[in-house]
Amino acid sequence: MKIFTPLPEEYVASALKRGNELLGIKSIPLEDYRIKTVPRGGYGYSPGDKYEYRDHAEFTFPPLFTDCNITNEVLKNHTLYPLTAALGRSRVNTNVTPTSWRIICPDCVVEDSETHGTAYIHRRHVQPSVRVCSIHGAFLLETCPTCMMPISKHEISSLGLCSKKYKNMKRAPNSQQHLYSKFISDLLHYSGKTIPRHVANWCVNAAISVRHGIYDVKEESLILIAKRELDLKIRSTHGSNISDDTFTILAFLGCVTGARYMELITKENSINLLSRELDALRHAFYIKN
Repeated sequence: MKIFTPLPEEYVASALKRGNELLGIKSIPLEDYRIKTVPRGGYGYSPGDKYEYRDHAEFTFPPLFTDCNITNEVLKNHTLYPLTAALGRSRVNTNVTPTSWRIICPDCVVEDSETHGTAYIHRRHVQPSVRVCSIHGAFLLETCPTCMMPISKHEISSLGLCSKKYKNMKRAPNSQQHLYSKFISDLLHYSGKTIPRHVANWCVNAAISVRHGIYDVKEESLILIAKRELDLKIRSTHGSNISDDTFTILAFLGCVTGARYMELITKENSINLLSRELDALRHAFYIKN
């Protein structure tokens, strides 16, 4: 038996964990919530297998979601899928259900306890590089500031009780980290089809070049920019195996807001203007060199 009654924008694992707590179960197995991507055919298979092309990710779901016919609802409302679709992430390494998700905004805990009668983990907080709540600007916590228990071991249903003693929480309103969390929160409300990967890649790379005035953007430059603007250390920024998290960071470094990113992706006039700005930057680069 499982209890699954997710609250607005609740991360899928959080809803299952709260249900388990009602049943007296303290843990949640990975297989209960992990939604996996289905590899495309023709990769790593026997010679002669037909190559499969698709510009969107396909998934396999835990039995609870398929049996209850709620796979679409869970995917769109309680995972990171809308973010990955907006950013054109369609490969096998796309991850819509991160396993490191036990992190809280203290202000959200207080508000959710008052509004819904319980605290819960918001999906907008589980992207690995997010450090600040997009709504309150409060730093996210991995340890309960009242009982000092790691959130990974804390009962979600007991967070509200601990929140009565929260005080002097650190905040970073209107910081770059706050803007970054807003960027992610905005894209989590995307409801369209998966953006073609090549379109997202071009727009992000061109936007970075134009915004930072660097035509020939090298990996070392991106690492320095991410460290300077977000105090984040990123890994490899090139190739097909770039992580969802790193590409999200790059998208922010180029666009800053979700609205700007979607404008570049969807409006031909904006794409054309960006292309002209990139051409001007290229021209200046070659004259200088």
